Amino acid sequence: MRLHRFFVEEHIAPDIRLAIKDAKLLHQWRNVLRLKAGNEVILFDGFGMDHRCELASLDRGEAMCIVRESSKSAPPSTQQFFLFASLIKKERFEWLLEKATELGVAQIRPVIADRSEVKKFNLERAKDIVKEASEQSGRGSLPALYKPMELQNVFKEYTYFKTMAFDPHGELFKKDGWSKEEKVGAFIGPEGGWSARELELFRQEKIPVYSLGVSTLRAETAAVAVTSLLLLPS
Repeated sequence: MRLHRFFVEEHIAPDIRLAIKDAKLLHQWRNVLRLKAGNEVILFDGFGMDHRCELASLDRGEAMCIVRESSKSAPPSTQQFFLFASLIKKERFEWLLEKATELGVAQIRPVIADRSEVKKFNLERAKDIVKEASEQSGRGSLPALYKPMELQNVFKEYTYFKTMAFDPHGELFKKDGWSKEEKVGAFIGPEGGWSARELELFRQEKIPVYSLGVSTLRAETAAVAVTSLLLLPS
């Protein structure tokens, strides 16, 4: 039977006893999954290893875990992909976060665009979503997730790798030329696309603007499509 897999912030070393005091995690183990002493779980701490652990004890305030076996988590993509996704409606953006995490993005930066219908962003809720997606997908680390930032300010923060933007009126995107980059970023616009002002900002920053073809995709679909094109094996 497949063991449940969980992220913990405590550093895990082989052949140790690990005390878990995370209230949410203890509640899930005790009251949702009905785990008991003697059951096993997989724990990972973001450093690329999965640890099979036996629950030596489990009560309301603490669980004592014994590391029985350690192995490498699913290897990360050889390319670090930075996703700059414009804020959209809550449910759709949460779906975007989940799928981008499963596909292996390195960082996610929400962007406040001119046409963003939503301006608020619950960072703690978003962190829970990427954590659960990382647990489910088998990746060995969580993507970095940040607070929303206005487009013009994003340019000032990320100057050390190449980026591209996507818009229905851009040149047709071809993966060749980007797959060899060690780090690459992509800007995905909101529903309704980038404004004329924002397209001019991309031009000024010498950031190429591409399209994904003749179909008009939802913002979250475009984000997942671009991530898949860059990170999944050809």
